[in-house]
Amino acid sequence: MTTLGYTLVMVAIAALALGGMWFAWRARARRDAAVVASAEPLAGALIAEFPRASYVSTTPAGAPLERVAIPGLRYKGYASVAVRRDGVVIAVTGEAPVTIGVAQLTGAGTANGRVGKTVERDGLSLLRWRTGAPGAPARDVESSFRFADPAEQQRFATAISQVLTTGTNAQTNTTHPTIQEEA
Repeated sequence: MTTLGYTLVMVAIAALALGGMWFAWRARARRDAAVVASAEPLAGALIAEFPRASYVSTTPAGAPLERVAIPGLRYKGYASVAVRRDGVVIAVTGEAPVTIGVAQLTGAGTANGRVGKTVERDGLSLLRWRTGAPGAPARDVESSFRFADPAEQQRFATAISQVLTTGTNAQTNTTHPTIQEEA
């Protein structure tokens, strides 16, 4: 086979690979297009803000190598993360902000790797939450972030813990009125 023949075969293989990746990404984006975080804006008090966190990916819980293509969280990049009393707002650079209400939050954690990034042990912070797609079953997902230093990572975990604690108390107080409210 000539040099031209080898070149044409390699170009064909590359075109097939890139075309397959493009079709797979479109199918994933179509599958996850209905997945929404929360439609209501957050108005709670600001607990912590991280203006330049490195957003890595959002993956299904227990499947760290499978990316979820949620609108606003599809691509890796720097993000502004605001933790409020009533939820979390993630604004990845160039994407629409994603609002996750306190009712959707399930916890925080750490990991050493996710699709798109592998770091030292417990070097990634995880935000665990449940999607709220109308007409579809809820999915447990994990959004991962890389912070500049371990102190920010600890502050993030503490802030999420505070949101979950106050969110539980707020839900309890609204469903069970206190003696003072009944009077």
